[in-house]
Amino acid sequence: DKETVPAFPSYTIPVSSGAEKPSDAFSFLRELQAFLGDVFPLPPGEAVSLRVQLPSLKSLPSLALGPASSETLLVGLLNSSSPTFFSFPPLRSVRRLGRGGELALPPDLLEELRRKLGTLEQQVEVLMGEQKAVRSLERLKALSALPREVRPAGELQYRAFLLMLALQTVSQAYEIQRGLRAARAGQASESNICRVQEHYMQLETYVLSPCRASIKKCTGVCSFPLHNPTNHAVVIFDQIQSGALLDSSVCCVPVAYDSLRVVELMDDGTTLSHVKENMFAKECGCR
Repeated sequence: DKETVPAFPSYTIPVSSGAEKPSDAFSFLRELQAFLGDVFPLPPGEAVSLRVQLPSLKSLPSLALGPASSETLLVGLLNSSSPTFFSFPPLRSVRRLGRGGELALPPDLLEELRRKLGTLEQQVEVLMGEQKAVRSLERLKALSALPREVRPAGELQYRAFLLMLALQTVSQAYEIQRGLRAARAGQASESNICRVQEHYMQLETYVLSPCRASIKKCTGVCSFPLHNPTNHAVVIFDQIQSGALLDSSVCCVPVAYDSLRVVELMDDGTTLSHVKENMFAKECGCR
């Protein structure tokens, strides 16, 4: 079956009508935004029940993403499963990006980036099939290709790193949808048991791509056999089943989370900001 993902809108950066040739940095950002828009289109008229202002949520401190970034930060981003959202610069400042951002990855991390990016590119191309976004991905790959014979320039490392973060998010979205479909199929005869369910939110900023996401929620009842319970939940459930009158019950709640991560691409630098911990429910259990 052709895979589908939750729909997300995109705000496209237009090309100037002037004679100036866009820089590779500008072309990459424009193509990245177009790619996300193609992968996550929002169907016309689709209603979104939950709107969220990112500044209203608690965040970890912002961190700069550049040549001075710590190896700990870069390793964490390479290995993280958290989805990444991109805040693109306003139109008036896009042309001032010049050479764009840069990274100075040590050789071992550069090789890990090359390996992971290649794997993600193959995975996403297979998952997307013949979608229009495949052509956009090919252009992104050309703009961020990491040569093997020489150590690539810092700007190429930067573009490849951003593409890796974007493809992590795309691949995760496909895999989540595949897992949810499999879970729904397996639960057809037990549709009311504790499980993860989609729950969409609209992020209130027009320069964010994607700007719509499913934070997911836990739904269903905790009946025998309990789904992913703690020992405490088992004891409470057994007492309730034996007729004890308790003022508490066993509930279906999130037991594992992912963070929301936003990379801000501005003319004065790139920052990893709006890191909202425990934002997306990954797994549910009876507690």
